Amino acid sequence: MTFLLLVCLIAALDVAAVWGIKKTFPKFSARYQQGIWVVFGVQIMVSLLIVAGGYFWIGHIDNYQLMASYYQLFGFLMAVYFPKVLYALFLITDRLIALCRQRRARKQNLLPCEQRHLLAKYGLAVAVLSMLVIVWGILVGRYNYTVEPVEIFFDNLPESFEGYKIVQISDIHAGSNSGKFGHFDKLVEMINAQSPDLIVLTGDIVNNFSEELAPLEHVFSQLQAKDGKYAVLGNHDYGGYYQWKNPADSLANHIAIKHYISMMGFELLNNRAIVISRDSINLIALAGVENWGILDRFPKRADIERAIQSVANIPFKILLSHDPDYWEEHIKGKIDVALTLSGHSHGMQMGIKLGQRRFGLSNIIHRYRIGLYQYNNQYLYINRGLGVVAFPGRIGMPPEITVITLQRVK
Repeated sequence: MTFLLLVCLIAALDVAAVWGIKKTFPKFSARYQQGIWVVFGVQIMVSLLIVAGGYFWIGHIDNYQLMASYYQLFGFLMAVYFPKVLYALFLITDRLIALCRQRRARKQNLLPCEQRHLLAKYGLAVAVLSMLVIVWGILVGRYNYTVEPVEIFFDNLPESFEGYKIVQISDIHAGSNSGKFGHFDKLVEMINAQSPDLIVLTGDIVNNFSEELAPLEHVFSQLQAKDGKYAVLGNHDYGGYYQWKNPADSLANHIAIKHYISMMGFELLNNRAIVISRDSINLIALAGVENWGILDRFPKRADIERAIQSVANIPFKILLSHDPDYWEEHIKGKIDVALTLSGHSHGMQMGIKLGQRRFGLSNIIHRYRIGLYQYNNQYLYINRGLGVVAFPGRIGMPPEITVITLQRVK
């Protein structure tokens, strides 16, 4: 049923676009009518093949590069049809205005005025502009790495950790890269330039498969931090978006993913904690939980009690949790964790920046979107992520390197 609705939507948008061009530019459409229908006919057939591929076969493709190529095709499909949605809205509005004018003219016994279809023309310009923006997001925006400095003040931060610098990265989604990995060298240079005390990676390192990390092992192993590199797993890191032939293959893939993470120099904190010390008095605890998601389809393997059991006597705790909903359900006002670092939402990879804040679809869909949240003396920070999934681009939500500086309340 869903597939049939998508087919009908694609066909309707193309028919509307042809009708709009015919009404707005009658001379052009009359001259090139056959060519216009051929172009739109080819678009419909190619688009239906892409949609059918995603609907029927996406969970059976075990080649991550083929998956990345599919995402690329899907992105360009969006670049074609999202503008058509905007164009259709302008056409409908233009038509409603025209009908209202005709009705008013009949009531007042006036001659019908010439329809100039200005709104439809503006709509076509908006559609073309939006298409260019989407293509830019696919080809450029997804690689526009941005350093986001964040200062957070605590009243219980040990004195020796004043100015402690944590670099957080998240949501690499390595499998979304189809043979293009050179941009990660730039990423590593930008991170190392921050001279971090600690580097943390908050999950969704792959899309599904361990092989995705093979080209990245030598790159991410070059990341350097004084107190080491630590990571937790996200919902994608369990390989649950692929239909495995048997549980043994799924388990072997999961073990291989953890092996690659270790080879990249990251220590996995799967429901456990470590202590970072400056001396016997100045200590902080860094804990990590496995993934936990509020939706049923997400793995629920986090165990905060087990994670902090060994560091219960250390007052200042930092937690790595891929999904920010875990903070709401299990940390906020319940566990003495000063700072929780998460990812997951990507900011939906689309949005706009107004002042110091970014807004997008994630503001509607996610309870916690991006950026810093506070509840009494507890903080949650959500990183926008580095990679992409499904839509292979970023518009107004550039990939983020978070540089968190811990400060003491004066």
